[in-house]
Amino acid sequence: MQDMIPPRRPSIRNIPVAAEHHHVPPHERFDDEQPPHRPAPPRSYALLWWGVGVVAVCAVAGLVLSTLFERATVTVYPKTQSITLPPSVVAQPNAPLGSLSYQTVTVTQTASTTAQATGTQKVSKFATGAIIISNTYSTASQQLTANTRFQASDGKIYRIHAPVTVPGDTKNVDGTIVPGTATAIVYADGAGADYNRTTQTAFTIPGFKGTPRYTRFTAQSQGAISGGFVGTAPAIAITDETAAEATLKQSLTAALQLAAQHAAPSGSIVAQRPVTPTYTDIAETPVGTSNSVVLSQSASEVVVFVSAVDLATFLAKQTVPEYKGESVLFADPSTVELTLPLGGATTGPLTLGLGGSATLVWQFDQNTLIQALLGTSKDAASFERVVQHFQPAIAKAEADVHPFWKGTFPTNPSRITIKLGTQ
Repeated sequence: MQDMIPPRRPSIRNIPVAAEHHHVPPHERFDDEQPPHRPAPPRSYALLWWGVGVVAVCAVAGLVLSTLFERATVTVYPKTQSITLPPSVVAQPNAPLGSLSYQTVTVTQTASTTAQATGTQKVSKFATGAIIISNTYSTASQQLTANTRFQASDGKIYRIHAPVTVPGDTKNVDGTIVPGTATAIVYADGAGADYNRTTQTAFTIPGFKGTPRYTRFTAQSQGAISGGFVGTAPAIAITDETAAEATLKQSLTAALQLAAQHAAPSGSIVAQRPVTPTYTDIAETPVGTSNSVVLSQSASEVVVFVSAVDLATFLAKQTVPEYKGESVLFADPSTVELTLPLGGATTGPLTLGLGGSATLVWQFDQNTLIQALLGTSKDAASFERVVQHFQPAIAKAEADVHPFWKGTFPTNPSRITIKLGTQ
């Protein structure tokens, strides 16, 4: 029976409790021991959002960099061709379409020197000076005979002693008229200082009065008209006067050569020739009460020049079989030499000698090319299609677009730079 008695269960009160499991009242617990209010997200989600943020920042940064630092450099190799120059060309002052035209400009210089007088003499001298005659009457040249009169506003008359041919006028592309001009030396109709003029003077041609030519043929003095004198003047020995004249002409020749080099406008080629001045008479002016006399003289030179663009176009038509009227220039205009025969005329059709060497360079509009490239794809096929529109002026072209990941050319024209390359 005793074996039938179940074993005795221990009381809960008798179960020992470990020291570390002692009950701690809630108010004595530390914060880090409190259970969280919500579960923390898995670590994989945090990494995902972090990656998305990085990608977004990089995308924005890339867009900003692409906008701020985008640029393109296009290196263009224009078509060039060396040509063999003909020995000469014929130019006209008012050339018709397809012919070569030339223009003239007159340069005037004055020089003076001093000589000693050996006595006095009675003199009666006529004032002389250079004038430029202008023709806006027609495209035809006008021949003015010797002794043609030119009248100043005060009625005084001056005459030319040699015939002069005044070229006809020409018309610019914009429709403006360019007068034909010629230089001449005029002599006062009467002796004395009253005919001297120190300021620029306008003249008309009385012989044309009553006709349309009267207002279309005019003249302007170039420099002073001087030398007119009546009375007692210092006398200069013949040998001294001859030496003074040689000195004056030497000075004038050098001055005219220098002036002729800079007389033509930019973009022109001057026809070179030895200087052949037209001189005025020597004017003598006493220096106070001394025996010194100032001898002064003026000289003029007609400079013939052609437009470098016109000459390049004319030669392209003559020497390049496939040329179809494209815009061309000389690679270096200074290598092309134009000459005018010594003593040759400077009016009417002129035969100008040609020398040196010439390379033609086809021209294109850089701004038009930039506009055509704006925003287009930088792939080779698209770029080539744009360049083809500028043939034959562009032989080939290369493009470098930055940043490298940009697939198109910039849309801002200032971000595209055109460079000219040489083949």
